Formats: sequence, structure tokens, C-alpha cells
Amino acid sequence: ERKEKMKREIIYLAIMAIGLLTMASCKDDVSLNDFSNKPELVVYAFPSTADTTYINVTRSLPVNKYSKDSDLVGISNATVTYYINGKEQAVVNRGDGYYYVVAKQKAGDKISINVSAKGLSDAGGETVIPDSVPLGTAGLNKTRIYNSDYSEMQDCYQLSAEFTDPAETHDYYIPRIRLKCSGYNIDMETDDTLGIDTINFYPNVNSQNEPLITTLSKIDADFGFSNDNLSGLCVFNDATINGMTYKLHLNTEVYNPFYPQALSREYRIELLHITPELYNFLNSLNAISNSDFAQHGLSQVAPTASNVHGGFGIIAGWNISRSNYVSVTEE
Repeated sequence: ERKEKMKREIIYLAIMAIGLLTMASCKDDVSLNDFSNKPELVVYAFPSTADTTYINVTRSLPVNKYSKDSDLVGISNATVTYYINGKEQAVVNRGDGYYYVVAKQKAGDKISINVSAKGLSDAGGETVIPDSVPLGTAGLNKTRIYNSDYSEMQDCYQLSAEFTDPAETHDYYIPRIRLKCSGYNIDMETDDTLGIDTINFYPNVNSQNEPLITTLSKIDADFGFSNDNLSGLCVFNDATINGMTYKLHLNTEVYNPFYPQALSREYRIELLHITPELYNFLNSLNAISNSDFAQHGLSQVAPTASNVHGGFGIIAGWNISRSNYVSVTEE
């Protein structure tokens, strides 16, 4: 509570200071109409070694027509071409701006996507599917970490696994935790047991004990910056571990959201090896959402990184490696 009060006071003082500077500065009239308000194609695609690649096609919204209630409009009649190493693949139109390709892809494949639609300039981009970076045997320990939001210690599971970063390249990663949880499916009205269900999902990752991911200082936090990650996706690069063997340490809360009495819980680490374009894209989104100054209009919002020529969006490859599952004994 005290921390939140301090943060609000700092932001208030910053607003006052910027206001005074603004009144003392020269006046310059800027109109949104001075900027290009022409809509453009927005393309998202993330090819991997999976046999199906989804492509989302929408149109950008002019600045002077934007509002918080605006919805993206999918383009259902676009012409989408998809190439693997120069060979065209069949593209299926699912409607509402969603398209997909079913094709075998492997590490090293060069993917090229081009999109055209009536009344809009053509757009497209290229990417390469990177190699997977293998993970070693996973370990799991129960530990306690400090929760700054509640100013108290809390229990968590800490998973660890080693990987060796390729020495000849600059590499970028997303680590995540997968939980496989089994338990009795209970009828809520009769309490009858209907069988046993198994659910797989990705719990939130707490990176407090992983220096490759946690880069936020107390001063940063006091000035309104956070270290949250878009959709829980933690990203890091190999700037400090290039060519080294490194052990990841990822925390996750001790909880069971699905079954009051789970039969089993199994955890594993998955390591996504991503292209620089995807790393830059996620970093640019995180930078905006993690800055109170940007959210309050007190600092310039950097444009979202994009490698789509003729439009917006991202076309970026990735690959994945998985550790073994580690079982948790129910207490």
C-alpha cells in the first residue's frame, strides 16, 4: 500500500513538472490529420515445426478513428500465398480473417508469406524456423519467495533444467512451464464421480529467481515500471551466456485450480527458441504495458516492432524443446 502511494506521488510530481515545462515551451500545433490515415494490412503468423500454421489478416485502424471500443476487422477475402523454401503451399480460408496451412516444416526452412486485399496495399514478410535448443533433466523443489504485492512470503514450486546456448549465433528464448493435472470429475449438483479428467495448461511463471529474465530494480518499480510479461511470456537473450551451459530456475505458485483433490500433478519446462523478430516484437509490447509513464502519456510510446513490409504485424518463426515431466506428491 505504501509502495503504491509512493508510485502515485512520483507520477503526480512528474505530471506537474511536465505541465510547467509545457507552459514555458513554444507552442506547436499538431493535427492527427497530418499523419497518414490510410488503413493497411496487418498480418500475424508464427511458423514452427508443427504441421499447421495459422495466419491472421486484419486491417489497421486510422489514428483519428481509434477508440478503446474499436474492434479489429478480419479480412475474409484476402489472397494469401505461403511458401516453404520457395515452394507454394495450399492455404485454407477459415473466414473472419483466419487462414491456415497444413504442411511439414523443419528447422532451417525459409517461410515467405504475401497477402493482398482489395483497396489495400500488398503486405508480406519472411522468416526462418530456428533449431531447437535441447533441455536437460528437469528438477523440482518447493521453496518460498517474497510477494511484494502482499508484502509476505509465499510457497512456490521451482523447476530447473539446463540448456547449452549455441556459441556461433545470437539467440532468443521464451521459457514456460507446462502442468498436467489429473483428478476426479465431480457432478456439482449430485457430487457423483463422473470419471477422471486430465487437463494440460501453462501456469504463470514467476521469474524472481531467474536473473536472465528479472532485470527490474527497486528504483524502476518506484518510478512506475513493472516486469510483467505479455500473456505470461518471459523473453530473454543470450547476451550474458553466449555459448555457455546454463541452468534455468522458474517459479510457479503452489495451487490446483481444477480439482479439490487432484490425483496427480506433473510439471515440465519448455524452451522456445525464437527469431529476433519475435523477441523484438514481444519486448516492444512489454515495454509499453510495463511503463506507468507511457500509460499516462508522460513518455513517448515506441512503435511496435514489425517485419511486415507494406503493412503491420509480425511473421516470426520458432522451435521448441521439452524437459521430462516431474511429479508432485499431493499433500
